[in-house]
Amino acid sequence: MATSSNTFAKKGGLFANPCYNGEIMIWQCILWFFVIALFLIGLAGTILPTLPGNLLIFGGALLYGIFTEFEEVNLWVLAALAAISIGAQALDYLAEAYGAKRFGATKYGIWGAIIGGILGFMTLNIGGLVLGIFLGAVIPELMVAGRDLKGALKIGWGSLVGFLGGTLMKFILGLVTIGLFFTALASCSRV
Repeated sequence: MATSSNTFAKKGGLFANPCYNGEIMIWQCILWFFVIALFLIGLAGTILPTLPGNLLIFGGALLYGIFTEFEEVNLWVLAALAAISIGAQALDYLAEAYGAKRFGATKYGIWGAIIGGILGFMTLNIGGLVLGIFLGAVIPELMVAGRDLKGALKIGWGSLVGFLGGTLMKFILGLVTIGLFFTALASCSRV
C-alpha cells in the first residue's frame, strides 16, 4: 500500500493515512465533517447575502490543508482557491451596482438598492431581499432623482438583474472552488 509522506501518517498521529494503518481515524472523520459543512454553508452563503459564501468554502479547503500539512492541497492550490473566493466576493458587491448603473441609476438608486436589499432581507428573508433591492432602487429614483415611473421601474429591474447575475456567478465560482479542491485531492491520490 502507498503511504503518505505526511509526518502524522508516518507516526500514526491524529491524521494518519487510513491506508497506512488500516483504520479510519476519528479525527479524519471530524475534519471531513467540518470541511463538508463549510462547503455546504458556503454554497448557501453564495445565495444568502449575510454569509460570505465563497470565503467559507475557501475556509474549508484551508482547514483541510492545515490539518494535512498542505501535502494533498498545497499552498499553490490554496492560493488559486483564495483568488477565486476573493474575486467572487468582490463580484457580489459590484454586480448589483453594475446592473443598476447599466440601466441608468443614479447614486441614490444604487445605494437605495443596497440598503433596501439588506433591510428587506432582515425583515422578510429572501422575498424581502428581492423586494428590497427593487424598491430600494425605485423609490430614491422617483423621490430624489426625479425620474418618471417607467424610468425608475427600469432601474429597479436592472438592480435585480445585477443581483441575480452576481448571485449566479458566486454560486458557480463556489462550485468551481469545490471542484478544484477535489481535483487537487484526486491528483494527489494517483501519485
